[in-house]
Amino acid sequence: MEKIRADLKTNPEYLNQYIDVLHGSITLLQKQNASLLNSDNNQAQLIELNDKIEMLNRRFFANGKESLEKFRPNRKDQKELLPHNIPPVEVAPEKKEQVPQIEIVHEQDKCPCCKGSLEEIKGQTENYDELDIIEKTILLKKHLRQKYRCKSCEKIVTAKGGARLKKGSKYSIPFAVSVAVDKFSYHLPLERQSRLFEEQGLKIDTKTLYSQTETLFQNLEPIAEKIKNEILKYGYVHIDETRGKILSTNTNGFIWSMGNKYGAYFQYETTRSGEVASEMLGDFEGVIINDGFSGYNRFKKGRKIKVAHCWSHARRKFFDCLQNYAQAEHVIELIDELFRIDRSCKGSFKRLGNLRKTKSTKILGELQDFLYKLERNILPRSGLGKAVAYTLNLWEGLTHFVKDAKIPLTNNLAERALRNPVKGRDNYNGYRTI
Repeated sequence: MEKIRADLKTNPEYLNQYIDVLHGSITLLQKQNASLLNSDNNQAQLIELNDKIEMLNRRFFANGKESLEKFRPNRKDQKELLPHNIPPVEVAPEKKEQVPQIEIVHEQDKCPCCKGSLEEIKGQTENYDELDIIEKTILLKKHLRQKYRCKSCEKIVTAKGGARLKKGSKYSIPFAVSVAVDKFSYHLPLERQSRLFEEQGLKIDTKTLYSQTETLFQNLEPIAEKIKNEILKYGYVHIDETRGKILSTNTNGFIWSMGNKYGAYFQYETTRSGEVASEMLGDFEGVIINDGFSGYNRFKKGRKIKVAHCWSHARRKFFDCLQNYAQAEHVIELIDELFRIDRSCKGSFKRLGNLRKTKSTKILGELQDFLYKLERNILPRSGLGKAVAYTLNLWEGLTHFVKDAKIPLTNNLAERALRNPVKGRDNYNGYRTI
C-alpha cells in the first residue's frame, strides 16, 4: 500500500477519497472470491478441506466412541464368545490372584490408665486389615560347586550347577525375564530400570540390560517359530502392521503382527513392503484378514490365499464424515446390522453360516445398492465420496465372510495384538534394527 504523506493524513477530503478507493478494492476482491468459490473445482477443494477438518476434529477431540447412541449394542449379548474367538483348548476359569496373608498379634502388658497388670481375654481380638508391599529384592547367590574324586578311576568330578542364561553370565534367567517383562509388558525403558537398580545398590548400564533381553530372545526364538507355525496351521490369519521408529534415526521401521485365536506372532522390519507379509506367511494356504493396505494385493493374484477385509475400517470411514453427511448414518446402520446378525449366533459355525447366507446377504445387497446411489450423486473427493470408494473397491474382500463362516467381520484381533507394542512405542524412544 502506498504511504500517505504526512500533510494529507489530516485532510478530510483526501481521506474520504482514500476510503472510497479501499472500499471499492475490497468489494472487487469479495466478488472475485465468491466467483472462485462458485467454480466447481474450488468448491470441491473447499468441501474436501472441510471434510478433512471435521475428520481430524472427531479423531483428536471427540470422546472416542464410534457407535450411534440409539443403536449401541447390548453388552449382555457379548458375554458369550463368537465362534471365531473360542479358544482352541479348554481354559480354566479366571481366578483372582490370592494375596499372601500373615497375622500380626499386638500385645500389651500394662493398663494405659492405671498401669496395672492385664489379663488376656481368650479368643477376643479387635481386628483390622492393612495392605503392605515388599520392594523387589536383589540377591547375590554364591554357587559352590563341590568337587569329588572318583573312587574307581581317580577322576576329579565337579557337581553341575543350575541352569544359566548363557555360559559365563552373572545374571540369572529370572533376572533377564524380569527386565524383559518390565520393558515389553509394562513399558519401562531400560535406562529407567538402570536407575532403579542403582537406587538399590546395583550398578548396571543399559547396554548390559539390553544384552540380557537379546540373550533371552535367542533362547526363546525356537518357541516363537513354533507359535508362528501353530498360527499358520489354522488357515485363518489376521495380519497388520504399524510404524516403529528406528533408534537414533528419523526413519520408521514397522512392527508386523500376525495372529488368530491360537496366539500372536510379531516381526520387526525396516520396510512396509508386502514382501514382509510374503516371508511371514511362507507356504500358507487359507484366508488372510487385513485392513485393505495395498501391500496385501499381491495375494489376490494367487489361488492359495484368499483376501478378506475389515468392516470396522470401512465403517470408520463413514463415521468420520457423519457430521457433514446425513447419508452416512444409514450406511453405518446397515453395517451395524451385519454385526448384530453375527452376535446373535453363539458358538456354532454352521448356524452362523446359515444366518450369513440368508440375513447378511440381504443386508449386503441393500448396502451395495445404496453405495452405488451415493457414488452417482456425491463428489468423489469429499469425505463421503472417499468412504464410498474405499468400500466399493474392497467389496469382494469385504463380502468373503458370507461364503465362509470362519472369516470374522473385522481385523480387530490384529489391532488388539499390536496394542501393547504401540503403547510402549514412544516410551522406548526407538527400536534397534535387526
